[in-house]
Amino acid sequence: MLAVLREPYPARDPRYSRAMVQALLSGSMIAFILVLLQPFGSYSWQHPYKIPILAGFGLVAVVGNLTDFFVTQKLFKPYFSESNWTVWKEILRNMLGFVLAGFLCVVYGNLVGFMPFTLTQVGYMIAICFVVGALPATVLILLNYAYLARKYSAPLLASPPVQPTAAFGEDTILELVAENEKDRLAIPAGNLLFISASDNYCTVYYTRQGELQRELLRSSLSRLESQMASPRIVRCHRSYLVNLDNVAAASGNAQGYKLRLKAGAEQVPVSRAYIPSLKAQLLVC
Repeated sequence: MLAVLREPYPARDPRYSRAMVQALLSGSMIAFILVLLQPFGSYSWQHPYKIPILAGFGLVAVVGNLTDFFVTQKLFKPYFSESNWTVWKEILRNMLGFVLAGFLCVVYGNLVGFMPFTLTQVGYMIAICFVVGALPATVLILLNYAYLARKYSAPLLASPPVQPTAAFGEDTILELVAENEKDRLAIPAGNLLFISASDNYCTVYYTRQGELQRELLRSSLSRLESQMASPRIVRCHRSYLVNLDNVAAASGNAQGYKLRLKAGAEQVPVSRAYIPSLKAQLLVC
């Protein structure tokens, strides 16, 4: 069991749009349950605005989810990156979320005038959040880990890997041009390993005389992708392009598939949406 807690686990989606959708869905579900079922003695509680007040706890959930997103993705992004993330960290993150939820519930209850803002009340609300959510959240994380680990245990590459026909002639040169039209990188096409994108920049990984090199260009990944007309240089993730001719191996865990490139470059993630097309491409000679 302890070994499972140290296993890799998927980090949460860093996109604002996804975080907002998840926050709104969570808030709507909580508001619906509280209004419909009226648990924890709220059924017998009398107040002229009881229904709007109970529904307001859904807004508390939205605020809590967005606070979690801002803290993890903006203030402490490196710590919460997928390369560091494990099962026990995901469980701990959920537990801290229940602490935040309990605190925010007391703040909300005090603002609308029916809950005292005291240490005892904060402790009581945190305890309720734990009783309601801690066990289901932990079980769901462990079940999700087991499902993902099994799903991505199937090999992505043939073993031994199929050796593709070279997509480029020996003299083919890739010229990558940055957005300012001045910064350029010209490399032999066969030397390109992969390109990763972050914010408005792309890092090009390639080899020169067998040594790994990196070059930073100010450009979108889509712009660079359009400059390389080859079926062997493909998108494997929204932030990565990879040269399939330089893939040495592939492995999977609960975080998904990772491609290991030649020349000792870092592993490249494969997102779920690109698995079918990538698998077909890797089997093409």
